[in-house]
Amino acid sequence: MKYLVYGTDPAKADDQLIDKIRSVAPGYEVVCGKTEKELSPHLANAEIAFREVDTELLLRMPDLKWFQAWTAGVDHLLEDPRIMKSSFQISTASGIHPVAMTEHIFALLLTLSRGLQYSQDFRGQHKWKKVPSLRLFELEGKTMLILGAGAIGRRSATIARAFGMRVIAAKRRHLDRLGPFDEVVPWEGFREYLKTADVVLNILPLTPETEELFGPGEFSLMHPESVFINVGRGKTVNTDALLEALEKGSIAGACLDVIDPEPLGNDSPAWEMDNLILTGHYAGITPRYEERGNALFLSNLELYINGKEPANLVDRERGY
Repeated sequence: MKYLVYGTDPAKADDQLIDKIRSVAPGYEVVCGKTEKELSPHLANAEIAFREVDTELLLRMPDLKWFQAWTAGVDHLLEDPRIMKSSFQISTASGIHPVAMTEHIFALLLTLSRGLQYSQDFRGQHKWKKVPSLRLFELEGKTMLILGAGAIGRRSATIARAFGMRVIAAKRRHLDRLGPFDEVVPWEGFREYLKTADVVLNILPLTPETEELFGPGEFSLMHPESVFINVGRGKTVNTDALLEALEKGSIAGACLDVIDPEPLGNDSPAWEMDNLILTGHYAGITPRYEERGNALFLSNLELYINGKEPANLVDRERGY
């Protein structure tokens, strides 16, 4: 018997999803669990696993052929050398986040542009006050530079252009059509565009190439009225360099859903900065996460069963 591991608490398993899995893959027995006690009897014959499965358990599945991760980023897996040497395919949950992530990006940006953080402070003080115009800015006419121009980047570009912004994407791969972007530039030259970008949107995965990609040099290229947004991975940014740029006024503001380290230390100066908007790494969370994640898995499962490659396969060397 071949097993398909559904990485969830058995008490929370979705029976309708299990029925759909059995319909798509009738030759597999579905096993629910997350702990060693729940899964150990089935590890030897597990061929497919999805959702939340511990690295140690994945490595104890000698017949594992494919793992469907429940996150868009899999750096937490690839940092383990044993996973790097393993042969099973890994696919990400990329593609289920664009709506929630894009709405979060613009919630952050509009909070900063309209000074909503100050209004919240005034509310806490029971004061009815206007935010001074010098602390506000408009999005219309601004230029946004997007790093990580996948599904989230494309949707963000569409929304940005609706606000009247010009959007530039830095990409490794050549695009025959611009799509939602006004301009696409080679990845290698993105630093040149930091000089004129009003908003820099970082949606990058964490890879050896992107770790601390943004440091003192990059922030020094940005102009004093620019804004930096990071909803990708905290370790793509040197936090000390970012906070120094904010403190010195090298850039006007920043919006972060991710930061290094997480959670942020109690003594970090970031907590007290009015020009820094912080949220606790939940940009991708949505009430529809399960619905979209399950739909992606079933689509990929059908591809796998029919001998085709699942979508979003990870290139271990590239890191995503």
